[in-house]
Amino acid sequence: MLNNSLNKILSRTLFKNNGVKKVAILTIVASLFLAGCGNDQNFKREVDGNEDYLQSPSLKSLIVPEGFLVPIENGDFYIDKTEYKGALGKKLDIRPPSLPIPTISDAFAVYNSGAVTFNAPLSSQVWERIPNSLSKRNIFIASQDSNSIQTGKSFIVRADEEQAVEASYSIKRQLLGDTETITILLTSLTRGADDLTSQPIEVQRYVVGLFNDIMDDVAPDSMRVVPPKSQDKSDEEKDKSESKKPATAVSGAD
Repeated sequence: MLNNSLNKILSRTLFKNNGVKKVAILTIVASLFLAGCGNDQNFKREVDGNEDYLQSPSLKSLIVPEGFLVPIENGDFYIDKTEYKGALGKKLDIRPPSLPIPTISDAFAVYNSGAVTFNAPLSSQVWERIPNSLSKRNIFIASQDSNSIQTGKSFIVRADEEQAVEASYSIKRQLLGDTETITILLTSLTRGADDLTSQPIEVQRYVVGLFNDIMDDVAPDSMRVVPPKSQDKSDEEKDKSESKKPATAVSGAD
């Protein structure tokens, strides 16, 4: 009798332990699955929807029965049968080109031929703050003087990319009166074994990306505060008239 009771207790204990182990294993597997899904950034650059349109059947010649007249051909409705060469469906990157956004008053920035050119007043002290901005992003400086900065190859991580790139930059400054013109360009850009310097969109994305990061660091506090909503003159007059009414007055009363 005692042996039977002990066997039952041991069986229940083992069953309970096995159940706990199974739950733990399932929890770990689910966590790994969710982590894998969370690292997938493809949705940020893929078109939303299915790809059924890519399976559309090819056009066929129109068969006209005898006795029927065919309308005169119109070039406005001609369908080009030339095969498209390039990315389609989910493989098409829908991200728009990056644009430089200056955050300094009386400054301007343009992107052209792989470089961002930025002009700002010397009083903004953008050049002096660039090294700290680079260090903040783990981009180390290989050489530096009063008018140029050369970075070493550093890994650049973007939230909309699954794989980091390795890039190096050249940043130069030219003094023009009481302003400074700063130029930022890439000297190398690779993703794994692929050289990306021949891909204009990728070059623009990482040159402009660094510039906008620097602009975010040097932006004055006034740029980080949302300005209050401006009122129209009609709203201001209405507020004044409401404030002049006695406490017992009711708006809209006869």
